[in-house]
Amino acid sequence: MLGFSGFGRKARPFEYKPRYWDPEAEEREARRRMILGEDYAEGEYRPGMYIRERRLLRMQERERERAQRGRRVMIRTVLFLGGIVGVLYLMYNYFGRAF
Repeated sequence: MLGFSGFGRKARPFEYKPRYWDPEAEEREARRRMILGEDYAEGEYRPGMYIRERRLLRMQERERERAQRGRRVMIRTVLFLGGIVGVLYLMYNYFGRAF
């Protein structure tokens, strides 16, 4: 009969009492939301936000430098291959007619 021992009884109500409640802070928060809107927290300081922003900027800068470096390597490669083709063309014209 263990399963039926609570049959017919109502559940106890949940009585949560917070340990700390600051009504002044809650009123300040309500006024701030009313004045600045619900998404006001984006402009406020969050712990570590400057560190995260600087890290993100450094990562973006590194990615930009990596992309520029890749373009420079590609340009150098094209110029080098163009030079080799030019030299081979000149050698063929000069030495090709002699034989």
